[in-house]
Amino acid sequence: MIEIVEFIKENLNVIIIIVVVLLFLLVLIKIKSINLNEKKIESKLIQKVTVETFDSKINLKNDINSDKIISKKHTFCESYLGNSVELEKACEQLTKRNCADIKCCVFNNGKCAAGDINGPTYKTDADGNLITMDTYYYLGKKMSSIM
Repeated sequence: MIEIVEFIKENLNVIIIIVVVLLFLLVLIKIKSINLNEKKIESKLIQKVTVETFDSKINLKNDINSDKIISKKHTFCESYLGNSVELEKACEQLTKRNCADIKCCVFNNGKCAAGDINGPTYKTDADGNLITMDTYYYLGKKMSSIM
C-alpha cells in the first residue's frame, strides 16, 4: 500500500495532466456531438424458418406432400400428450373425415372425441351421465363397444 502512495506522489503531475486531457477530450466530443459509434453493422439472413400449422381440412388424396401431412397428424396427437381435456376440445373441431385419420380421436354419437382403439377417453357427458354406445369408429373402422 505504501508503494502505491509513493508512486502517486512521485507521478502526481503526470497523472493530473492525463486526467485534464481526458476531461478536455470528453467535453470536446460532447460539444461537437461527435458520434464514436458510426460503424454500421450490416444485417444478413442466416437461417429461414417456416412454421406450419395443422389444418383440419386437409385432402390427403389430392396433396402432393402427403408424407408431410401424415407426420402432421402424428404431431397433432403428440402436441396434446398428457392433456386429455385439450385433446377432447381439439378432436371436437375435426370433421368426420379428418377424425378418421387421427390416431388419438374416435368418432362416436355424431361427433369426434378424444380416444383410441379402446373407445372414447371420456365415457360420461358433461353432466356425469354415462354415454351409451354400441359402436364407435377408430381410424375409419367400425369398432364394437364393450360397455
